[in-house]
Amino acid sequence: MQRPETARFLENLPFGRTDQKQLWEILSRVMTVPSGEQRNILRSILDGLKSAKLLDVPRSPSGWDRSAFPHLPNWVVRPRPRVVKDYAENIIWAPELMFLASKREPADSAWLMVDAWLKETRGKTLMRKPVRERSLDIFGNEKTLDDLLRKQPFKVGMISLDSLQCYYVPEPIPWEPGPPGSERLDGLCIENATTYDTVVKFNNQAGLWGFVAYGRGNGLATSVEGILPVMEKYGQRRLLYFGDADLAGIEIACRGAQKLAAAGKILELDARLYRLLLKHGKKAPAKSGGVLSSVALELLSKVGLEDLISIFAENSRIAQEWVGCLELMTLDDLSSNVMKEQIGSAT
Repeated sequence: MQRPETARFLENLPFGRTDQKQLWEILSRVMTVPSGEQRNILRSILDGLKSAKLLDVPRSPSGWDRSAFPHLPNWVVRPRPRVVKDYAENIIWAPELMFLASKREPADSAWLMVDAWLKETRGKTLMRKPVRERSLDIFGNEKTLDDLLRKQPFKVGMISLDSLQCYYVPEPIPWEPGPPGSERLDGLCIENATTYDTVVKFNNQAGLWGFVAYGRGNGLATSVEGILPVMEKYGQRRLLYFGDADLAGIEIACRGAQKLAAAGKILELDARLYRLLLKHGKKAPAKSGGVLSSVALELLSKVGLEDLISIFAENSRIAQEWVGCLELMTLDDLSSNVMKEQIGSAT
C-alpha cells in the first residue's frame, strides 16, 4: 500500500519524462521535508513507485546523480497507462458494410455509427447531400466522414459515397472565363498568383484560352478537383498548364496530370508560354534540380520542350513571372489563328 506522501507525489507527477529538478519541485509541493532528510525521502518515494511499476528510472550509470548519498536518478519516466480496447460483439452488419464481417471493430468504431444510420434509413428516400452535411447526419460532426474516406475500404471501393447518398465537394478555385467566342478553347491553369492575374487580363482581350484558373502553387493536385467542374461546364477534355521552369514546377504539373487522368482528362504543358519563357526569361539558381521522373520527361517531350531538361540538370530555373504583359503581347497576333486551329481540332 502506498504511503500518503507517495500517493500525493504520484498525483503531481506528469506522464512521460521528468528531470530531477522537477522532482524536487513536486516533493516541495506535496510535503514539508525535515532538513537533511530531503534526499532520503525523495529516494524512498521513487523506490516505492518503481517497485509498484508506476515509473521507470535510468538503467545506465550515467543517468544517475552520484554527487551525494543516496544516489538519485537524473530523470524518471512515468509510463502512460495501457488502453484496453473493448470490441463490438455479435454485429450483423448492414449489407453495405459486410466487408467488416470478418474483422474485430472497436466498440467506439465510426463504422458502427454508419451501420446504425444505414439501418435507420433503409427503405427511405434520401436527398443526396455533400459529404460534410451527411457527416452531420451520421456522426453529429461535419469532419468525421472526411477521416473515414481516407481509410482503406473507401480507397479500394469496398464502399462508396453513393452508399451514403452523398457526394464530395471540391474546394472552389479562382478562375476567369475568356471573352465571348473562346468557350471551346482549352483552359489554362497558372501556377503562381502574379502570373495568373497578368494572364487573366491579357486573355480578356486576346481570347487564347477558354478560361484561366489559378493552380495555387504546390496545391495543384488539389486545385484540379476544383478545375474539373469548370472543364465539365465548358465540355473540355484538355487543360493546359504554365508554371515556373524548374524541376519542382514540372513535377507539380505531373501530379496534376495524374489526377486529371483519373477523371478521364488530359493535362499538357502550354508550349507557347514555356517557349516565351525560354526566349525572354533569365536563369537563376534553383533549390532543386537533377533528373526528372519518367512521367515528367514524357510531359516535356509530348510538347517539344526538351530544352528545359538541360536547365534542370544544372540546378537552374526560370521564374514564370518573366512572362509579363509585354511578352504576352507578342502572342496577341497569333490569337485568331490559334483560335481557329483549336476550334477546328475540337470539331
